[in-house]
Amino acid sequence: MDQPEIILAVKSGNETEVVKLLKKKANVNEATSSGATALILAAEKNHFAMVRHLVEAGADLNAVTSMGGTALNKAAENGNVEMMNYLFDKGVLIGDMAVIVAARSGNLEALQLLVEKGADVNYQQRWGHTALMLAAKSGHFEIVKYLIGAGANVKLRDKNDDTAMMIAKENDQEDIVMLLRRAGAMPEEKVDKKQPQPTEVIDEDEGDQVVDTQDVEDLVSDDSAPDEVDLDD
Repeated sequence: MDQPEIILAVKSGNETEVVKLLKKKANVNEATSSGATALILAAEKNHFAMVRHLVEAGADLNAVTSMGGTALNKAAENGNVEMMNYLFDKGVLIGDMAVIVAARSGNLEALQLLVEKGADVNYQQRWGHTALMLAAKSGHFEIVKYLIGAGANVKLRDKNDDTAMMIAKENDQEDIVMLLRRAGAMPEEKVDKKQPQPTEVIDEDEGDQVVDTQDVEDLVSDDSAPDEVDLDD
């Protein structure tokens, strides 16, 4: 399916063409089949000037892709605090996944801004993963330290019955294991369950990057998830 001109212009990074199309009153909120708008793609590309053009032309700040991607999430993932503040000034809302993508990416300033704006540090996505779990897995010590101070629950478990401490231990993040232990996490063992847990994490904010040959919806499978939850996307 042919994609809208404004989408193609943003994907190619052609700011001049985007401005030209907006002057011709192009539909600023046209999207790919996955729901990725020009604004989401511009934020994903970390193209602040293009983001401003689109917002001033009336882009929907809170548009969401079929997998939960938003402009704010992309700015947070890139650690672009300036872009995030601009979006907040324009009235963007904080989606549930923003704090998770910022923590997973190791962007402390972006995470701090989200928490200051009211983000829930204990939000659990579909497989039960929290920002703390993903930061622990990736070895983001300062992120874990900040989240604990911001009220992250160190005892929450994902769908595999793993805690952040167990995930850190499984990934040889010993400094984070000690940090979590000092915060009250216990070296608990996983509880055996009769039914295997879903495994493949289709992260709500992952996969909405649109490529030229395949759109996001083609990347999402309806197959049942495997037996182990893999925190890798």
